[in-house]
Amino acid sequence: MRLSRSHSDKGKPELDLLRERERLLEEQIRSISAEPEKILREAQEQAVTLPPPDDLADRDRRKRFEENASRGQVRNQRRAQGLNLLLLVLLLAATSVLATWVFKLFTA
Repeated sequence: MRLSRSHSDKGKPELDLLRERERLLEEQIRSISAEPEKILREAQEQAVTLPPPDDLADRDRRKRFEENASRGQVRNQRRAQGLNLLLLVLLLAATSVLATWVFKLFTA
């Protein structure tokens, strides 16, 4: 609904003001009419988006550990694991020696 330009020059500022308001209203109508399409598009995008993986918490925990662990801590952990491995080997050796001793005792 445009106003004609047949008015005198006195009404020109009011006419410009009305035209500006009309333009703003048309922009608002266009933006409001696009909202349902935007909501539908967002719902479709959400429907096709994959959920986060199940092991996401484990990954985050591992990443935080790796960032926080210093080289010294890692070295100390490896040293402790090496000592535990040595104790395991000694235990297995003692068990096998004891088993062979018992076997020889009963077979003799």
